[in-house]
Amino acid sequence: MTTLRNISLVIIIIGIFIGVRYIGSVIHYGCHREPIVNVDGGDDCPPPFWVVGQLGFYLTGGSFNPLFNRDAITVSKVSWHIEKADPSFTIRDDLHFYEQRIAADITTYDGRTKRYDLGTAHGCAAATASEHHNRTIVIGRVKCSFAESATTFAAYKGNGGFRIERSDESAKDGGIRTTTPVEIKK
Repeated sequence: MTTLRNISLVIIIIGIFIGVRYIGSVIHYGCHREPIVNVDGGDDCPPPFWVVGQLGFYLTGGSFNPLFNRDAITVSKVSWHIEKADPSFTIRDDLHFYEQRIAADITTYDGRTKRYDLGTAHGCAAATASEHHNRTIVIGRVKCSFAESATTFAAYKGNGGFRIERSDESAKDGGIRTTTPVEIKK
């Protein structure tokens, strides 16, 4: 009888641990803490749920416990860097004077940051506001427009990974060409 009770107790403790770990992981990885501009209330995870989820995640081992751990690949933040592509151009009539180099510093939940060079464009400005778009979260954009052409860089988080898309609008026919210079899958 004592053996059966001990086995039952171990099963209950393991079940509680896995349940708390699962719920904490779902909230830890599923909640987006920055305000989302096109969602009423601007937040897809209220602070009390987020705090409970973080407590559950870290009390059950956080990043050290491999059960439901995706910290190595999940992106937590994107920082945009826009700088003049070639400072040696000083003549304003030259098209290269307005060319800018775009880069993104991508920070993962494990604390690592890596810079990705995304190429060049003209007349760029970054926006860090988050928004929902096609069942994913856009965690930042860079919009560039110069003359009659436009380029947009958008960082998407969702659907099992992270990607930055570059969309170039043609000045000739208005067609849009989209490429994916950065893609991180789980």
